[in-house]
Amino acid sequence: MNIEPLNRYKPLYVFDEEVFENVVSDLVSDGVSIQKGGMPSFVTQALIECQGALSSNHYSHAGIGRADKFQHASKIRGDEICWITGESEQGALWLAWCEALKTYINKTLFMGLFSFESHFACYSPGKYYKRHVDAFRGQGNRVLSLVTYLNESWQPQDGGELILYANDNDINGISVLPEKGTFVVFLSEKFPHEVLPSTRERHSVAGWFRVNGSVNDNIDPPK
Repeated sequence: MNIEPLNRYKPLYVFDEEVFENVVSDLVSDGVSIQKGGMPSFVTQALIECQGALSSNHYSHAGIGRADKFQHASKIRGDEICWITGESEQGALWLAWCEALKTYINKTLFMGLFSFESHFACYSPGKYYKRHVDAFRGQGNRVLSLVTYLNESWQPQDGGELILYANDNDINGISVLPEKGTFVVFLSEKFPHEVLPSTRERHSVAGWFRVNGSVNDNIDPPK
């Protein structure tokens, strides 16, 4: 994907840490942080520009599982995804913000976050992602999940909410409208969640902070 360099982003690579402190405070008290309109507007706009430059060929059908356990499961999730590599300046700006958040969390909470991966997710009208967790307890190295939204003028009647459940027994959950600039951070093992169907195309970025699961000098995940 070739996108013309946008040097106007360069002076903005210093980020306000106040929102990072809000995230840390919420994680300590609740294990989840919902920041309505909390993503810096220039980061959100960069993601929108990056996503807008993608063609349908950049996307692939999402699945479940990793490596040899990966499988397409359209009855569980219906989104299409495109991984963010940082090749464009917009993508690099996003990854720089996530790196700054990772550094702040490690400095304050000593979580040992090692790496980050993320992708664009596009849900066509009517598509969904059924209730699931991002990491099974003791079986994965995903520690924190991050979702941010890119949707202009999203209304409650458009649907597409993220529902976060406190535990396996919770049937009500907390609803998050996928409004532009809102982002959510939560403990990957703790919170089951789902994406409800929407009446219009829905765009987001999903990402995961990982700890180092290296075995015999093979880094997992690779940096």
